Amino acid sequence: MGSLVKWASDWTSTRLHKIDAALFEQACLGNQKAAHQLVNQLSPKANALAWRLLGDAAEAQDVVQEGFIKLFQTKQFRGSSSLATYFHVVVSRLCLDRLRARKVFRHETNEDLGDVVEDENQNPSQDLQRAQSVSAVQRALMLMNARQRVILTLWAYQEASISEIAEMMGLEINAAHQLLHRAKINLRQKLEGLGYES
Repeated sequence: MGSLVKWASDWTSTRLHKIDAALFEQACLGNQKAAHQLVNQLSPKANALAWRLLGDAAEAQDVVQEGFIKLFQTKQFRGSSSLATYFHVVVSRLCLDRLRARKVFRHETNEDLGDVVEDENQNPSQDLQRAQSVSAVQRALMLMNARQRVILTLWAYQEASISEIAEMMGLEINAAHQLLHRAKINLRQKLEGLGYES
C-alpha cells in the first residue's frame, strides 16, 4: 500500500511539474494569462520566504519582484525540479546577496504579522498566540547568520527536503545536515536568550 501511495504522489508531483513547465514556457512566449497565473501561484510562499530571511515586508516584496524579472528574463528553468523549488532558489540567492551587502543586521521587525500569517480557521486568541510565537522565532532568526537563517527557513517554512536544500544552497548533503543541526541548536539558544523556554 505504501508503494502505491508513493507512486501516486510521485505521479501527481511529476504532472504538476509538467503543468508548471508548460505555463512557464507560455509566459516566456508572452502569454500574459500564464504569467499572471504563475505570479499568483508562486508569490505567497516566495514572499513568506523572503520576509523570513530579510525581516522586512517591503524589501521582501522587492526581492520577489526582482526574482520574477530574473525568472522571466533569463528563461533558465528547465523543468528538472518544480518551478516553485527553482523560484525559491532564485529568491533565496537574492536574499543572501542582500544580507551579505548589509553592514548591520536589523534585529527588530515591526511588520504587521496579520499580513504574513493567515489562517481562516483560527480564532482571535489563537491568532494572537500564533503571532507572538512567530514574532519570537522571527526575532531569533534575525539574530542568526545568513546561512543558518536560510537553511532553517527552507527546512521549516518551505518544507524543502535536505537534498533540495543542499541543491539550493550549493552544499553537499552531509554539509547541509551539519549546517541544519548547528542552526537548530543556535535557534534554541537565541530563543532562550530572548527569554523563551524551549
